[in-house]
Amino acid sequence: MSIKNKYIGILLIATAMLLSACSSDNPEAQTVTTVNEPVGKVVQLMSYASPFTDQELAHRAAAPTGFTAYTPDKNTNMGVYMLLQWASPQEERITYNTSTGKWNAYFEVEKNKTFTVYGYMPKTGEMNSTLTSITDNGATLNITGIKPVTTDDICIITGVKDKDSGLKEGQFSWSTPMEEVETYKISLLMDHLYAAAQFRLKIDAEYASLRTIKLKTMKLITDKASVNATISLTHNTTGVSPITGVTYTPSGTSSTTEIYNSDEGVALDKTTLLTINSYFVPTLSENLTLVSTYDVYDSKRNLIRQNCTATNKLPNLNAVRGQRVLVNLTVNPTYLYVLSDPDLDNPTITIGN
Repeated sequence: MSIKNKYIGILLIATAMLLSACSSDNPEAQTVTTVNEPVGKVVQLMSYASPFTDQELAHRAAAPTGFTAYTPDKNTNMGVYMLLQWASPQEERITYNTSTGKWNAYFEVEKNKTFTVYGYMPKTGEMNSTLTSITDNGATLNITGIKPVTTDDICIITGVKDKDSGLKEGQFSWSTPMEEVETYKISLLMDHLYAAAQFRLKIDAEYASLRTIKLKTMKLITDKASVNATISLTHNTTGVSPITGVTYTPSGTSSTTEIYNSDEGVALDKTTLLTINSYFVPTLSENLTLVSTYDVYDSKRNLIRQNCTATNKLPNLNAVRGQRVLVNLTVNPTYLYVLSDPDLDNPTITIGN
């Protein structure tokens, strides 16, 4: 509970009279002068007390090595299970609001209770979950309706901070304080469900002196439309990830996900890389196609080709869960050795250095 800082000011009012006299040993020369201060002169004294120091009941602690603080950059929903009893667990919702910078739970949390916590974020679109096989040693989290490629880094809860233990992986129990507080706070550890691909774009140096390329959109096409994930979680106290296995079950025939969009287009540079992040099911590492749309300008900044499209079937990224693959993309003219206008007007995006 946040205790408001209070300054204590004390005002003391007093009345004082000041009498001053001067004298000489020579009676004839003696001169007496009496000066009276006005009766009732106000004297003000101010007293100060140090402010209270707020103490959080949040169980905040430094995250284990390898974890960094996370703050969403958009309104975000978390699907979470706060279990007191393990029969028929229900998925609840916690929502992050960027305007307040706070997470709000849409369920009741009781004081002086110990909860077992499971969940994932962000919960978007058609995503839903169930929690099964719950024992003292762990549980199985099933998530359905996940996009095979997304711009969201989907993460699984792998640990919390209990009031008497620390913040570590494999710890799933969280205790509320006995006192009534305004806000219960909980610290979570999260691990990635998908692999990541970071596309890093630049323009060939020779080509940049003659043409400007403004990237407008990038899309990833896969041969699956939806994915279900089954995550096996085992309690432990060793600091090792409790995720003992993840099974991905894709379905459908194809889907297209836009991972970048700029109406005006962003000019590619020959040295500074434009980076674009995406996240995908690791089992689709060899089934990704990148489609880029861009405009071409000449050296005088005249638009000479609009909404050009480059399609690149990506090589096998050989990705695993929690791993990010860097994909370097360079925009080149069709034939570098023939710098004629027809060739320059038909650039391609190549994968490589």
